[in-house]
Amino acid sequence: MCGSIQGGLRHHDQQLAQCIGCRESDGRRMNAFLTELRRRNVFRVAAAYLVVGWLLIQVTSVAKPALHLPDWTDTLVFFLLALGLPVALLLAWAFEMTPEGMRPTQTAESPTGFRPLGGTDFVIIGLLAVVIAMTGFQLVTRPDSAPIEASSGEAIIQAPADASVAVLPFADLSPAGDQAYFGDGMAEEILNVLTRVDGLHVASRTSAFQFRGDTTGIPDIARALNVRHVVEGSVRKSGDQLRITAQLIDSEGDRHLWSDTFDRPLTAENVFAIQDDIANEIVQALSQALDLDGLESVAIESDTGDLDAYDLFLQAQAIFFARSSDNVLEGISLLERAVTVDPRFARAWALLAAFNSVTPSWIDTRDMDRDFIALAQDAADRATELNPALALPYSIRSNLLAASADWEAAMAQANAAVEREPETANVWYFRGGISLNVGQFDAAAADYQTCLDIDPAYHICRRYLAFAELYRGNTRRATELFAEGMVAGQESLLSVVAPAYFALGNDQAGLYFIAYMTAVADTPHLTEALYRYYTDLDATDAELEAMSRQSYVALHGSLEGYQRVVFDFWVAGQTVYSHAEVWSPLVPERFRTATRDRFQITRRQVLIDLGLPAYWRANGFPPQCRPIGADDFECGWIEDPDLP
Repeated sequence: MCGSIQGGLRHHDQQLAQCIGCRESDGRRMNAFLTELRRRNVFRVAAAYLVVGWLLIQVTSVAKPALHLPDWTDTLVFFLLALGLPVALLLAWAFEMTPEGMRPTQTAESPTGFRPLGGTDFVIIGLLAVVIAMTGFQLVTRPDSAPIEASSGEAIIQAPADASVAVLPFADLSPAGDQAYFGDGMAEEILNVLTRVDGLHVASRTSAFQFRGDTTGIPDIARALNVRHVVEGSVRKSGDQLRITAQLIDSEGDRHLWSDTFDRPLTAENVFAIQDDIANEIVQALSQALDLDGLESVAIESDTGDLDAYDLFLQAQAIFFARSSDNVLEGISLLERAVTVDPRFARAWALLAAFNSVTPSWIDTRDMDRDFIALAQDAADRATELNPALALPYSIRSNLLAASADWEAAMAQANAAVEREPETANVWYFRGGISLNVGQFDAAAADYQTCLDIDPAYHICRRYLAFAELYRGNTRRATELFAEGMVAGQESLLSVVAPAYFALGNDQAGLYFIAYMTAVADTPHLTEALYRYYTDLDATDAELEAMSRQSYVALHGSLEGYQRVVFDFWVAGQTVYSHAEVWSPLVPERFRTATRDRFQITRRQVLIDLGLPAYWRANGFPPQCRPIGADDFECGWIEDPDLP
C-alpha cells in the first residue's frame, strides 16, 4: 500500500508541474509536510474525532425523543463538535502523549518518508469509511422532512394534569453570593412536603433542578417538566436577617396565582415556619384556582432546633448531589459537625450514613484508619432510632446487606424503605438492584421503571433498566435504553452492552461502540483487539494480547508504559457486581473457545458463594434457574428469541 501511496504522490507532483510549473523541490516540501502531519498523529486524531463525533450524533438522535430534548439538540451537538475539531487538530500537532504525560511535540531532525500503515491505521481507516458510507446511506434514504400532521384527536404529548407543580431551586440573592446551598435546601424542603399532598403531582428534584439559572421562560420549563404550575423564589441572608420570596405561576398564560415575601430573624424555627407557610399557601392557591377540595394542608417536620446544625446539613446535602472524589470527605466532616451540635438530628444521621456507604467507591480507603461501612451502619441505625419514618436509612442498610450477600435481610430493608417513601425514586432503585442481582429481572425492571416514572431524570435507573432488559432477553430494547443513558452521562459498564450490538447483527454499530469505549478509557490500542474479542470466538488470549501490543507500539513507538491486558474479564469471587457475568446471555466468556468450560464452572461457584441457591429455595427460583433434588440446582440464561 505504501508503494501505491508514493506512486500517487509522484503522479500528483507531475500534474502540478505541468499545470503551474512547480519545481521538484515543492513536491518534496509537500511530501515532508504530509509526513510531519502523520508523524504528529494529526490524521489519526482527525479520523478518530470524526468517528466518535458521528457516534455521538447517532446516540443523540436515538435518545432525543425518549428524553424529550428540543429539536435543536442535534444542531447544537453538531455545532460543538465542529468547533472542537480544529482545537483537537491543533493539540495533536503541538503535543504528544508519552509515558511521562503530555509534552510538546519535538521537531523531526530529518524527513523519514511515510511509515508503513499499522493495524491501528487500518482500523481507523475502516471506521472512517463505514461512517462515510452510512452517512451517505442516511442522506439517500432520509424520508421527506415535511411535518406530519397528527390525526384528529391524537395527542402527541400527554397534557399535564391541572394539579401538578414543579419547584425550581431558589435563587441566591445574598450579598456574598454564597448561599446557593441554602436556596436549594429551601426549595427541596418545600418540594418534599408537597409530594405528600394526595392528588398533587410534583416534578422530581432532579428534573426541576436542572433548570437552575436557566433563562428559559416558565411556560417552556413547565412544558419540559410536564406540569402546569411552577414555584420559583429567592433567598437573601444578611447578618441575622432572612428574606425569602416565593411565587406560584400558572404556565397557561404565565399568570401569577400567588406570591409573598417573608422577612424574619434568622432562626431555625423561623426557617421551618417559612417553609410551612409557603407550602400551605401553594396548596391553598391551587385549591382555589382549580376549584379542588381534595388538597389538604401540610406541615414541615422540624427535626432540629439548631440553626448551625441545619445549615451544616444543607451544605452537606448540596455536596452529596454533586459528590466526587474531591468532596466526599468534606461532606462527612460537615455532617459529623452537625450531629455533634445536635445529636438528635435524624436526617443528618441518615445523610451521614449515605456518605459513609458511598465513599469507598469514590476514593481509595485502604490506607485510612476508618471503617466507612461500619460507620454507615451505625449512622443508619441511629437515624432510624430517632425517626423510624425516614426511608433513607433502610435503603442504606439494604445496600450494605446486599454487599455481604445477605439477600433476605437486604430485601426486607428495601421493602421497608419503599413502604415509608414510595414517592421517592431512589427507594425503587435500591430495591431493583437486589432483584437484579438475585436473578429476578421482571421485578427489577418494574422497580427501575417506577423509579423513572417518579423521576425521568434519575438516569442511573435507566441504565440499570437496560441491564434488566438485556438479562431477560430484550436485547434491542436494552441497547435503546443504554443509548438514552449515555446521552445523559451514564457511561459506566459499557462492556456489559457491547456484545449486544454484535448479537443483533449490527457489527458496524458494535465497532463504533468499541471505538467509543476505548476513546473514553484512553486506550485506543485496544480497539482492534476488542473487535476481534467480540467477533472471533476462536481467538486465543495470546493472539489478542499480541494484537494489542502491536497497536500500542504503532501508536507510541515502543512498549514503554504498556500494561498487559487480560482479555478473559471473568474474575471469580463473591461480589454483587458480578451480575453482568452471571446473568448476561451474551457475555463473551460463555462462547469463547478459550474460556467457555472454565466459565461454566466459575459461574456456578460464584452463584454458590453469593448464597443465591439458599435464597431461591426460601423465596422461589427465577425462571432461568431450577432446583435439582434437595441440595442441588442449575441455572441457564434467558435467551432473546428475536436475535438473528
